[in-house]
This record gives sequence, C-alpha cells and structure tokens, in this order.
Amino acid sequence: MTILTKQVLGIFLLITYCLFGIMPRLYANSLNQLEQELSPEVFTSHHQCTKSFEYDIHLLGNNVGKLNRTVKWHKGVSPAKATVTSYGEVSFLWLNSTYQQTSTTRYSPTYQHFLTPSFSQKVIGFRAREMTAVIADDGLSSTVTLDDELYHYQNKGKYEGKNNKHPLYDLDTLGAQIRLNLLQGEKRFTLFRQASKKIEAYQFEVAGNEVINHEKWGQLNTIKVIEVGKQKSTVLWFSSKHDHQLVKAQLDLIFSPLVWLVNFTKECE
Repeated sequence: MTILTKQVLGIFLLITYCLFGIMPRLYANSLNQLEQELSPEVFTSHHQCTKSFEYDIHLLGNNVGKLNRTVKWHKGVSPAKATVTSYGEVSFLWLNSTYQQTSTTRYSPTYQHFLTPSFSQKVIGFRAREMTAVIADDGLSSTVTLDDELYHYQNKGKYEGKNNKHPLYDLDTLGAQIRLNLLQGEKRFTLFRQASKKIEAYQFEVAGNEVINHEKWGQLNTIKVIEVGKQKSTVLWFSSKHDHQLVKAQLDLIFSPLVWLVNFTKECE
C-alpha cells in the first residue's frame, strides 16, 4: 500500500511539468513563424493570459485526489515573466497528503530558452517537506533550502551529447521548455529538474497522434508523449482542442494512477 501511495503522490510530479499555461503549439509550420513568435515583443504581448486548470486523480477506479493550478503572466513585462501557483491533495486509505508550490519563470531572449529564478514548495503528510530554491548562473547552479538545511547544486549534464550545458528547472518552467522544444520540431529531448535532494534528468519522445475518449468532451484528437528515460512508465496526452494542454496522464503500471483534465479556463486582455 505504501508503494501504491508513492505512485499516487508521484502523479503530482508527473503532471506539473506539463500544465504550464503556454503549452506546446505542436503545429508550427515554418522557421519564420517560430522566429516571429519567439521575438520578445510578440512573445510578451501574445501570452498576457491567466489560465486555470483542475485535474482529478484516479486510482483503482476511485477518485483519490485533485490538482488545481493557475498561471498568471506579469503585464507589460519584457522579457516575458509569469507566476505559477499549484495546490494538490491526495487521500488514499489512511494516508493523506497536500502539495503547494509557487514558482517564477521567465524567457531569456539571449539564450532562447526559459529560466527559473526561484520556487518554493511545501508537502504536508506523507513525504512531508518544505523547500525553497534560488537558481542562478543562467540556470546552471542552485541553492536549495530543504527543511532548514542548505544545499548547493551545479548542473554538469549535457543535452543529447552536445557540449553546451542546459539549465535547471522547477516543474513549472520545465513545462514551458517542453513547449518550446516541440515548437522547434524536436522529437526527442532531455531536460533537467532541480529536485529536493538531487538533479533529475527527463528524456521525452513524441510518440504520435492518438484519439482518446474523454468523459466530459468525448473523443479528442491528442498528441501522445512518453518519457523514455528513467520514468519509462510515464505517458502524456495533449489536446489541440484545449489550447494544446495536457488532458490525460498515466503511470502505465499494474496499479496505474490516472489523471484527467476536468476544467480549464483562460482569461486574456
């Protein structure tokens, strides 16, 4: 039962990197379109939206939790900058946990990727912790405070065998970088996350199109993305009908936690 509960709690990590408010525009057709969208002026003005998400978490046919998430862009700020807040809870048998995170993220026109200046996280219940992180040196180094203990990390990981180093992300900004990589037409890519006690590497692969049946919205045409690194059981589905947001996520195991998008709103200037 402890293993099952860890799987359910792990669903928070599974979906948070995919819920960022400007998730993938998978059908960019040309380099000119990409360059135009990534210019600081267009990028900043195009994404002045507040987006809210509500997800249900299921296990063994039962609704065992939820995750609510809000993305708010800072108005009139260039380069683009946003604040993301998340709240989730899981109740399974006698084990209960809640999850809270606030993060800031910004786009770097110089390096043409996202950066995470800072984030804070609090888990109550199973695997309880309080964590804050400040990430500097263009995303390559971090200072983490975990339950009043101080740690320092340096990302020396290489991206797909290339010599240039890539930044550390929190879960929120990792979602934004997924979108950017997909915009650029990449089918396989590796990203690095600052976890509580180590640096995690995630390897993603676009598996193609798939039609899924959603209880609320019926049949949806989706893009299927799988994690092919350490977390090989992670499967994600994104719907173009819903702003290319994550509509389904699953850990494909014997007892498979399953996540469904149940509500999504977008308010723009």
